[in-house]
Amino acid sequence: MANANLQIIHGILYGKGLRLGKLSPLGQVMATMVGKHGDYVPFMGPQIHDHAMTVAGVPARKFYWDPELLVSTQMAVQRWYGFDSYTVISDAYNTEVEALGAKMIYSDNAMPTVNTSVPLIKERSDLDRLGSLDVTAARIPVAVELCRLITERIKGPFGIGFFCSPFSLLCNAMGYPRAVRALMRDKAYARELFDYAENEVIFPFLKAQAQAGVKSSVGPDAWSAFPNLTPDLVEEWVVPSAKRLAERGKKELKMSVSAGTAACDYCEEDPAKFDKEMMFRCWDVASGLSFLKIAFSGMGRTQDWDMRWLQEYALSRGKGGKLPIFASLNSRFVRDSNPAQLVDKIREWIGIMGRDGRLLFFIGSVPADTPPANVHMAVRAVHTLGRYPIAKDLSAIRVELPSFQPFDRWLKGQPEEDVIMKAREQ
Repeated sequence: MANANLQIIHGILYGKGLRLGKLSPLGQVMATMVGKHGDYVPFMGPQIHDHAMTVAGVPARKFYWDPELLVSTQMAVQRWYGFDSYTVISDAYNTEVEALGAKMIYSDNAMPTVNTSVPLIKERSDLDRLGSLDVTAARIPVAVELCRLITERIKGPFGIGFFCSPFSLLCNAMGYPRAVRALMRDKAYARELFDYAENEVIFPFLKAQAQAGVKSSVGPDAWSAFPNLTPDLVEEWVVPSAKRLAERGKKELKMSVSAGTAACDYCEEDPAKFDKEMMFRCWDVASGLSFLKIAFSGMGRTQDWDMRWLQEYALSRGKGGKLPIFASLNSRFVRDSNPAQLVDKIREWIGIMGRDGRLLFFIGSVPADTPPANVHMAVRAVHTLGRYPIAKDLSAIRVELPSFQPFDRWLKGQPEEDVIMKAREQ
């Protein structure tokens, strides 16, 4: 941790103008998040679990039940790509509902998935039948150990545990139509549902994490993205729930708990319906849920956005400066584009949002079948076009597809080699 802390401090000071020494990749990220910028625009590690498993050639039925394998595989694949930070997570939306008894779909080549055609919660009496979460059931012990390993190995701000936020948990347990209908038409029932999710399911999971030494845990909440929920519904239900969990986590567990991640993420799929005013409204609500004040694009159809709007938002909402922009390359866009299209999009975005610093790239989530060349190209393009000071004419800079070793050849001699190779053999 001492080394990571030094890298963090170095990055902050560098970003504030004290440009001494050579920054580590983590330092580049911190310089951009907390200061103005480092030497180049950073590319943060994305959510990559199914893709990392596929690249490494390990079976899903081993990968999602073996914390050591899951952490080692994701760290190795992200280092192979050259990301500037690690993001390691599992199938975070499934852990609690699986342990409660939800019907699941298991596969040899994909993460476990909830079978929503067989709802776990159909009516109020089901809450009493299900009772509190048993932290020894299903993969809860696996997830707790995974959170511990992430905290231990990924030093700094990205070493965090995970849980499923309440609304997304309820959608997995009862289906989105039932869950949103309760919020809009039966508020008494909705309050019971949130109380159950927070106190009988999520909190026992967080307590187990805290007992394992996890200091910070984040709850993804993709079902709360726009237009699944409007900003008004997020403010009415998701924001108060997140505050309750944060306060209880701090008071009882001495733990930082951040629920509602991805709530109000602007995910309108029809470009004809893109609305600047609604985007700003969504970003304002989402910013209030984040432990960092940032301008965030996540799962949306970002390749079709006018990124001048996100730049304007970051400038208008920063106090005495610009908010850091987390610019997400859409998952399908990265998978389905050719390398030249990726470079063109990255060149456009850096020209709009990167010249005054405070810009970080990532991929919303890397699909399992994404061509590795596309990911390598995206990282190369960001690091090449995003060097400070940003070139006046970015079109004059040629970005070549980097030469890279096949993963198996690169893996030889890496710390994770034995764990990954043994998983393939079993």
